[in-house]
Amino acid sequence: MKFESLEYRVEDKVAWITLDRPSQYNAVNSIMSRELPLVWQYFEQDNDAVVAVITGVGDNAFCVGADLHDLPETDGEGMTGTLASISWTSLQNRVWKPVICAVNGITVGGGLHFVADSDIVIAADHAVFSDTHVKVGLVAGLEPVSLCRRMPMEAVMRLALSGGKERLSASQAKELGLVGEVVPADQLLQRARETADNIKHHSPAALARTKKAIWQAQDMGLHQGLENAWNLIMEQGQHPDVDEGIKAFGEKRAACWQPYR
Repeated sequence: MKFESLEYRVEDKVAWITLDRPSQYNAVNSIMSRELPLVWQYFEQDNDAVVAVITGVGDNAFCVGADLHDLPETDGEGMTGTLASISWTSLQNRVWKPVICAVNGITVGGGLHFVADSDIVIAADHAVFSDTHVKVGLVAGLEPVSLCRRMPMEAVMRLALSGGKERLSASQAKELGLVGEVVPADQLLQRARETADNIKHHSPAALARTKKAIWQAQDMGLHQGLENAWNLIMEQGQHPDVDEGIKAFGEKRAACWQPYR
């Protein structure tokens, strides 16, 4: 599938989703804002792809948020609209296939959406994280709320309230839990690929239900989250991958999984 502001390609069960506006530091403009939900929906339906890696073109910036010269459109008028208007990430689009975020450089404001909502985050050692919303009179709301599920609140407050004057290096981001791993820049995509390879061989349906159980629990209390997870376990118990997985294990061979969709 072809996009104007994104690149989508699949290599050996791994989908590579690349933000492709390097001259604008991969900022999300009106076109990319429309294309992001489409690319996530395409990935979710693509039986050739089990796991995705999202990254940006070049080695300078991952994503600096919304393009102030071509703001993403909402379903309202002017600066009005609903939350559903902003569906940039896999999680916002209820994509339950695994997603790895490979942060290849500067990440600012709305770019933090992708970091907050990805399942695994790997950063190049030169990556820098900041939030400039309040600097231009905007509310730093969505990203910080999501980041509080990964980082201590005080660290999120420093990012959100400083308007970009407080920045996190890749190593600081790892210490605070914003990213899970930091690697040299020239090894970033290789490491993302290795991580995807560790995932792609497993049952697509089991992977999706596992991710769904974990993320949905973030919006629930403990007992409700466990009940929801149990229901997903029971759903998977009716899936043909369970019998196939047990049979393949006993026969010491690779399993032949069913497509997720």
